[in-house]
Amino acid sequence: MLAVEGGQQQDRITETTQEIANRLAEQLGDRVVLDSRVGRISQDDNSVTVHTDSAVINAKYAIVTAAPEHRAYIEFQPALPEKAQGLTRTWPMGALSKAFVAYEKPFWRAEGLSGEALTDTGTAFITFDVSPDDGPGILMVFCAPRVYDGFSPEIRRSRVIQQLVDLYGAQASTPIDYVDHCWGTEPFAPGGPHPAVAPYASVSYGSALTEPHGRIHWSGTETAGEWVGTMNGAVLSGLHTAEQVARRLSVEGAASE
Repeated sequence: MLAVEGGQQQDRITETTQEIANRLAEQLGDRVVLDSRVGRISQDDNSVTVHTDSAVINAKYAIVTAAPEHRAYIEFQPALPEKAQGLTRTWPMGALSKAFVAYEKPFWRAEGLSGEALTDTGTAFITFDVSPDDGPGILMVFCAPRVYDGFSPEIRRSRVIQQLVDLYGAQASTPIDYVDHCWGTEPFAPGGPHPAVAPYASVSYGSALTEPHGRIHWSGTETAGEWVGTMNGAVLSGLHTAEQVARRLSVEGAASE
């Protein structure tokens, strides 16, 4: 997961990964409904009904991409089986926060440094060089929320920069920009980037990751089998789950002819 060349940290997107979602949304048009939290999903032998804050949507099948813990935020009728409920209890989201620190140039490269560091002595515990090919130097920093999230933005910034000075020298003390995000404080879907699975939870409840609940199928990066916790895993799981539902629709269509 921490590998750069040939690993999950290898590639970046210049226009940011949000642009992928934006362009897909443009193609889908008004079929994408935002700011509409799903509170309940009910089903019978023939259809699924999704109840949101602003609408009720009927379909033959539903695909839920929420992380295992966040599945518990939705009421299911009929209720999830015990194994699926156990999954939501024993696969809690991890706890990480993230900062980006920008400099006029990637000064560490001139000293023969990669910009990748791992330390257990402070707020920041992993750094990566995420500088664009032609632009400023940017260090991405994963931070430990226990000594980070509870502080003001100013103190968080000060702690991260001091850690970078310890790692990369005095030049790290003068960034041109800084931004951070505390995933654990998200009100809607807290935690990240993927579950921190409890001992034996995979053996006891792992099959519920992908086992459909009637007409409800599960997707999302946690269900991918490989590249878990990344966008690669999300895409692979989306393709796999779409194929599952397409096969069921095909079978139903053939049966009705």
